[in-house]
Amino acid sequence: MGLQEKRAAKAIEEQYVGDYQKEINEIVGKELPVNINWDTFEMDYIKFVPSVCLQRVTDAFKEVCSDDLGKEAIAESINSIEVYCIANEGAEDKKELKIADGVFSLTACWGGHHSGYFSDLVIREFLENNL
Repeated sequence: MGLQEKRAAKAIEEQYVGDYQKEINEIVGKELPVNINWDTFEMDYIKFVPSVCLQRVTDAFKEVCSDDLGKEAIAESINSIEVYCIANEGAEDKKELKIADGVFSLTACWGGHHSGYFSDLVIREFLENNL
């Protein structure tokens, strides 16, 4: 990761990630750390983290946690969120949502073609089907 990418990632962290983190914690009712694996992002995709990734994750959690059953399921099953970015080429077939050992992992091309990342509806359905 070069200087340009590091600066862009730092700017996104400072301007957006903290607010999304706070909102997700409030929605879920517990501390749920969000870790963006910046070293997996190409420069062109870093700027899409707030709108294409974090907003969709937040919206999905809002729906899942709209009642106590959803909040309890998330609280019992997920302790952190990990975000990874993959290349746009072949992303539709390689993207993945996974829950393992208390970690909810989202791997996609967050700034490429829409078929390479997940909508909030898909994230919500995955969570509801796997909790």
